[in-house]
Amino acid sequence: MEHTVHSERDIKHLHDKCKHHLYQFVQVELNDGSVYQGILHSHDREKLYLIMPKMHQHMEDESSSRLFPFFGPFGLYGFPFFGMRAFGPFFPFFI
Repeated sequence: MEHTVHSERDIKHLHDKCKHHLYQFVQVELNDGSVYQGILHSHDREKLYLIMPKMHQHMEDESSSRLFPFFGPFGLYGFPFFGMRAFGPFFPFFI
């Protein structure tokens, strides 16, 4: 079952979660099943922003509204809260 953000309570919960994980490596799962990992850079009322490697060229064309280019191989990508299924810390390594 997919969870979508509808209420002010959901948005407040996501903003609190963003504050807690700011500048940490996180994973975002969207309602369409796609998954992204990056450093949580910032958030505003509608989106959270991840620093992540630039996507392939065809992907950038499709999601140009998400990309704010940086120099080098990284970009700042925005993900709207309403299209998010889940996000949280990402631990790619076994400790």
